[in-house]
Amino acid sequence: EFINKAKSEFLSTMSHELKTPLNAIIGFSEILQQGIAGKLNEKQERFIENIHGSGKFLLTMINDILDLGIIEANNIELAYERVPVSLVIHEIFNMIKGKAREKNVDLVLDLSSQLDYIEADRQRFRQILFNLLSNAIKFSKLEGGTVTLRGKIIADTAEFSISDTGIGIKEQDLKKLFVVFKQVDSGMTRKYGGAGLGLAITKHLVELHRGKIWAESKYNEGSTFTFTVPLKQNNSIAHVS
Repeated sequence: EFINKAKSEFLSTMSHELKTPLNAIIGFSEILQQGIAGKLNEKQERFIENIHGSGKFLLTMINDILDLGIIEANNIELAYERVPVSLVIHEIFNMIKGKAREKNVDLVLDLSSQLDYIEADRQRFRQILFNLLSNAIKFSKLEGGTVTLRGKIIADTAEFSISDTGIGIKEQDLKKLFVVFKQVDSGMTRKYGGAGLGLAITKHLVELHRGKIWAESKYNEGSTFTFTVPLKQNNSIAHVS
């Protein structure tokens, strides 16, 4: 217990120290994007977009580390609200399009027109989508590919699936996917990056929304991650302690 507490405190301190300069990078890149420091040419706009997107990408990873500490302390809350699904998805697409372009990955959205709102914690719902989409991009093949987000309603549940044409996952490794720090393939992890946090945190957040998450994959062909959440929650705040 003492070791876990010390580890959580260390992760929290280091994460906060990293967030201060990172927020400055993101903030100044937004100032440049707005043209406050002068008009940018097309190449400069592309460079700044990549800086901003990468900064937001890294900030999300740091927040994952902070969330790990909260999860290990078994103390996390969700504040439910009426979340506009399409708007949130497009916000996420704007965050990850720079990374997708770098890897020559096309982003495709197939969203049912009936799936307009869900009751969820907006920040955590964004985090779930971001983790799954960025993971799909990260493990795309070197020659590029396609990442597709689908959303539909089944009875009183919203179902989202993120499919990629990436490197895939071996059948024996599927059960390891949602375990903290459990690396499915250490060689692939070194090659493609990642700390083994995102999927474990995502599973916890989905289940806290009273949903389910699972993965299907064919090695060297691609993977599909699917999660469900109720369209409406029973109460305004979910709390686990």
